[in-house]
Amino acid sequence: MSVSSAYWVVRSGVAVAGRTPPRVRHGLASAVTSASYAGWRSKRRFTQENMATVLGLPPDHPRVRRTALRSWSNYGRTAAGLICLPYVDMADVDARTHDLTDDRTWRENLQDAMAPGRGALIATGHFGSWDLAGAIAARHVPLSAIADTFSDPGINRLLQSHRRDKQVEIIPVEGAVRKVLRELKEARAVAIVIDRPVTRERGVEVTFFGRRTYVPAGAAAMAVKSGAAIMPGYVWYAARGHYNIRAFPPIFPRPVHGAEERAQEIQRLTQYLFDCQEAVVRQCPTQWFMFRRFWPAGSDASAEGGAEVRAA
Repeated sequence: MSVSSAYWVVRSGVAVAGRTPPRVRHGLASAVTSASYAGWRSKRRFTQENMATVLGLPPDHPRVRRTALRSWSNYGRTAAGLICLPYVDMADVDARTHDLTDDRTWRENLQDAMAPGRGALIATGHFGSWDLAGAIAARHVPLSAIADTFSDPGINRLLQSHRRDKQVEIIPVEGAVRKVLRELKEARAVAIVIDRPVTRERGVEVTFFGRRTYVPAGAAAMAVKSGAAIMPGYVWYAARGHYNIRAFPPIFPRPVHGAEERAQEIQRLTQYLFDCQEAVVRQCPTQWFMFRRFWPAGSDASAEGGAEVRAA
């Protein structure tokens, strides 16, 4: 089977990066993504618009620009994390991870979600490291994850194998619903990234940072169909090689009768997921990687105070 030159570039990069000290590879990756931010005008504008909503400031405010740039810089570290995932010692990650879950541990929330024996959906976002979050969860429950397919087949096989190396089975996003429902029936956990902006016709309306937007109904719809709980959970980078983890109480779908009740229940579940995501983005906005316009132009402006920027 032939492979592209891009595959060999990535493969070589994996080999080199895996043997490079984390601080060095993170610095190099951050330099690349920061340069991309500087040169990619449309993405820079969208990122600043998103951060303006998060911070409650005008898009051209210096603090907004700094936060947007930090987001791209941090994304380099996250991308490097996937490339080097096979080299990550998960026991060391566990020792360096701080649980910021309110009132109880993240494991207790996960156990509650799995307790009914219907599996569970773990909802996360383009925040921190969703790959590391999956690798951590997979040490405690059998886990699959819905993942985009990379356009280059060779690169796709390589990077998906990195996830499988950490006991995370991959469900391609194309035609995922049937496979997810089967996994849930087998009492497995399934991770899904929820923060993908869509059009009104294709999504469900939520309020996020005081503004209305539209997001996929998939996680909530599969929960309603299967009866499985959804637990929001996030992992992100902290200072000096440490990590933070925060999980929220699982939400359980209610029985529904008819299309109207189903739509209302999907909206209720989805709004809860985005209330939880808002909490972690407020906690560390520089680790939310949303480089597309997230709110429709002209949607309700935020009336709440913005997030405080934390160093990371």
